[in-house]
Amino acid sequence: NWWFVVHLWVEGTWELIMASLLAFVLVKTTGVDREVIDKWMYMIVAFALITGILGTGHHFYFIGLPGYWHWVGSVFSAMEPIPFFMMTLFAFNMVQRRRREHPNQAAVLWAVGTAVIGFLGAGVWGFIHTLSTVNYYTHGSQVT
Repeated sequence: NWWFVVHLWVEGTWELIMASLLAFVLVKTTGVDREVIDKWMYMIVAFALITGILGTGHHFYFIGLPGYWHWVGSVFSAMEPIPFFMMTLFAFNMVQRRRREHPNQAAVLWAVGTAVIGFLGAGVWGFIHTLSTVNYYTHGSQVT
């Protein structure tokens, strides 16, 4: 099913790449210790993978598998915005903790802006798409 490929590609690859690039830019522009940034990364990656993998259960809504998949998919899909929200908190927190003013303020703005837009786009829109009444029409009509 191509929904699984897309779902795991987004949560298992692109979300982690986004978090890694965000961490790299924040290390270079804020002067915050890498250990602090690494701890945030471990939490973001763990939440992204746990919610992303178990959240694939929302693809089982309407194909006749056991009913517990409806609950597993619903709960973990609803939790999928958490890593994006964590990235937003992470970006703002690191900018507030910065030890130096980096001359490339556009990079700092990119880091914060990417986290916010990622949360709004993938987090909020993804959450709306997860709701079973919306999911029924978007999966059924291939709107996405």
